[in-house]
Amino acid sequence: HESYIDKHRASWYGAFETTVDALHEDYIRPQENGSHCDCDYMSISGGELRLTASAAEMPFSFNASVYTQEELAEKAHNYELEPSGYTVLCLDYAQNGIGSNSCGPALDQKYALAADTFRFVLDLVPEA
Repeated sequence: HESYIDKHRASWYGAFETTVDALHEDYIRPQENGSHCDCDYMSISGGELRLTASAAEMPFSFNASVYTQEELAEKAHNYELEPSGYTVLCLDYAQNGIGSNSCGPALDQKYALAADTFRFVLDLVPEA
């Protein structure tokens, strides 16, 4: 399941294996989705290529999708989405929580990313 800092009660810490397609949450109105917070390791592969990211100092979030961030932001309906033909991998220091006044309460400040500066260190290992 996707997990964000304020939306992860249905998720748990463990090792999982799936496809990039299965990570997509098919919301009627396309938006950022499928992120996984509090990770210390992830590995993605396709064909004979593999990229592994591991937390060097603190956990991170990641998302892998067949859609670009621009595609998700520009389209109004899920049936309009067009796969990019690539795997789009996002590795994030952190993200704001999902809560908003658009469909619920305002985001609790403990889930807001308010840092002006931060240190983000990952170990990246490409393999062919």
